[in-house]
Amino acid sequence: MTTVPDEPESNDASIEALLREVGARDEPSAAAASEVMSAVHAEWLTIVQQRKHQQRVVAWRVAAGVVLAVLVATFSYRYLTPAPEQVASIVNIDGHLLASDGDSGAQARNVGQLIHVGDSMQTDGQSRAAVAFTDGLSLRLDHDTKLTIDATDRVTLASGAIYIDSPPGLSAANALTVDTTAGSVQHLGTQYEVRAHSDAMVVSVREGRVRVTSSNSSNTGEAGQVLRLTTAGELTRGALAATDPHWDWAQQAAPDFDIDNQSLALFLQWIARETGRHLVYSTPQAAAAAEAVKLRGSIAGLDADVALTTVLATTQLRRYQTKSDEIGIELAPIDSTTPTRQTH
Repeated sequence: MTTVPDEPESNDASIEALLREVGARDEPSAAAASEVMSAVHAEWLTIVQQRKHQQRVVAWRVAAGVVLAVLVATFSYRYLTPAPEQVASIVNIDGHLLASDGDSGAQARNVGQLIHVGDSMQTDGQSRAAVAFTDGLSLRLDHDTKLTIDATDRVTLASGAIYIDSPPGLSAANALTVDTTAGSVQHLGTQYEVRAHSDAMVVSVREGRVRVTSSNSSNTGEAGQVLRLTTAGELTRGALAATDPHWDWAQQAAPDFDIDNQSLALFLQWIARETGRHLVYSTPQAAAAAEAVKLRGSIAGLDADVALTTVLATTQLRRYQTKSDEIGIELAPIDSTTPTRQTH
């Protein structure tokens, strides 16, 4: 008889027997469970607070970075960005002159204040003004005029009229260009007026020459000519004398000439230029005498002819009869009692 050995019990059966022998696991008491839950909750709160603190630190750093960036941008704008270039200074205002720098509304300006690139200027129907450019050029604004300074050598005339006086000897390399809706004009050492209309520009040349250009043409204007260029490109010419009353407004807008401690000769040259006439001396001795005389006082508020009469009355020089476009100056005889002859 063959005996068959018993097979070993399976692992599952062994585990089952072990569990029966050990019995059921004891449940923790309510107090212990509560203590454990409190500990876990406290740990959870600690973790949450730490995360909130980290988030606040991150937010603070982001905010600080934004503030720093704003401060850097502000500093760069105020201190690193070049200031607008000075172009001119206001030398005369008859009435009111408004000006804007582009960032703020138009404000009233006073004599002595500066004009920069980007500024706009305007006069009303009762006002005129004059500004002196840094190179000596004079620009005067008639009634109801509005213009913008685009660059040190360029302006845009939107409405009204301006008078340009470019003294002899001023470099033509930086000649001022005036833009309008109809075209542009650039002087070649001259006195001239530009008047802007809705459909045309009118350029009157008192002295020297100008170049008038449009999108498809370029023309030269000579002293005594008036050029009218329409927005359609049509050009017509007329005539205007340098002594015509048309120019009176430009003289009225001009700053007063400060005669104090100036030579009579310099004053006479100013009078001649402002009135469109030529200065003529009867003899070299008369010219030398005018150079030697030093003036005192003021002619503020006087028109050109009255100022001329007033000033000559204090000297040994007088006017003499000559052409209508000339101011003739001669030496008066020492024993002469003849009143000074005037030419108007």
